[in-house]
Amino acid sequence: MNLDEIIRERRSIRTYLPKRVSEELIYKILDYGHSAPSAGNIQPWEFIVIRDEGKKRRIVDTTFIGNNEISGKPQEWMFSAPVFIVVCGNRDKVKKRYGETSLESLIYLDTSACVENMLLGAVYLGLASCYVSGFKKEELSEVLHLPEYYEPIAILPIGYTGEVCFKRPKIDIQNIIHFETFSKKKISE
Repeated sequence: MNLDEIIRERRSIRTYLPKRVSEELIYKILDYGHSAPSAGNIQPWEFIVIRDEGKKRRIVDTTFIGNNEISGKPQEWMFSAPVFIVVCGNRDKVKKRYGETSLESLIYLDTSACVENMLLGAVYLGLASCYVSGFKKEELSEVLHLPEYYEPIAILPIGYTGEVCFKRPKIDIQNIIHFETFSKKKISE
């Protein structure tokens, strides 16, 4: 599979087969994430790999559907994935280098680049995942025993897909590209 195919094949998968994902594949995904660019090469990410069913249950219980905490409903579909990877950001690393002002943007920008590499790497390896960011940070931090200067950024359920995926429609790229300055005029006009 080439890069173009990998990018176009990636989907947010919410059904997984009960098939174990090898340690070798997990390490490859982690290495893809670790290869991401970061401001000043500070690499503020750390990974927590979870296979334990009890811990996975506690993690799922911190999530909420539709990134809407008010729903009160956890994302139960996640539990079918054989392994979770929680990507955390080290706030102190960013703050020491760039200060408080840049902390909020850089911690998310850097770890998001890391997560995208992991999502694409999973597809390359024949696996599936989903970028989960709808969770209660304080509760998840408690479940994972995170030090106060670490922040959970994303939960990635990883596994073999158990669903047929169809491409969801995207906004026509002609409607979102601008040259030189922002303009409401479309490229095709």
